[in-house]
Amino acid sequence: MKWSQFFNTSIGKKLLVGATGLFLCSFVIVHLAGNIALLKEDNGEAFNTYAAFMGHNGLIQFIAWGLKIVILLHAVIAIQLTIRNRAARPVKYAVRPKGNTTSSWFSRQMAIMGSILFIFIVIHLSQFWWSMHFGNLNTISYDGGKEIGNLYESVWFAFRELWIVALYVIGMIALSFHLVHGFKSACQTFGLNHKKYNGIIHFIGVWIFGILIPVGFAAIPVVIYIKQI
Repeated sequence: MKWSQFFNTSIGKKLLVGATGLFLCSFVIVHLAGNIALLKEDNGEAFNTYAAFMGHNGLIQFIAWGLKIVILLHAVIAIQLTIRNRAARPVKYAVRPKGNTTSSWFSRQMAIMGSILFIFIVIHLSQFWWSMHFGNLNTISYDGGKEIGNLYESVWFAFRELWIVALYVIGMIALSFHLVHGFKSACQTFGLNHKKYNGIIHFIGVWIFGILIPVGFAAIPVVIYIKQI
């Protein structure tokens, strides 16, 4: 079987979803580490320096465009799998068996949460990524250095609006549900589930990706909003 044929099968698509999902899990860790600088009391120096480096480094930009492709690939394949699974079971259960062991509540909400998350990502990119690369950001220099885009100012200005803060909190709730199931599902797809490792997989999936990271992301706009009211 050719690779192109293999990745057109359900198993191949699940492997692609799992691989792209794990890559995106690593990205959210790096992204959160950089965004925490928004809360530093330094007139935006740490965050703007980080944003300027990420926005102008050739290697980082290559990876960033690859990331966008991975997000689209992850979403498209996940949709294809959902359609294929529903087509395989055209008639829904009249009554869902109590204590259904074939799928968790999280897995049954993945399509909804994934759709909310995808919409959030598009809005997020249009607000800040587009402004950084194609917008008219004010510039600022620190200690006589070269002028760089003041994305820090743009972010703080945006988070004066309660509806934008609420949008980000909702997006992070969707991220939480998506990561809890997604991380565990990816580990299962790659055969990592084992009684020796299930405890640590559960801990990382729930406490790190399901709680710590989404709460960290959500806390940033909430704290910025509170500081400005």
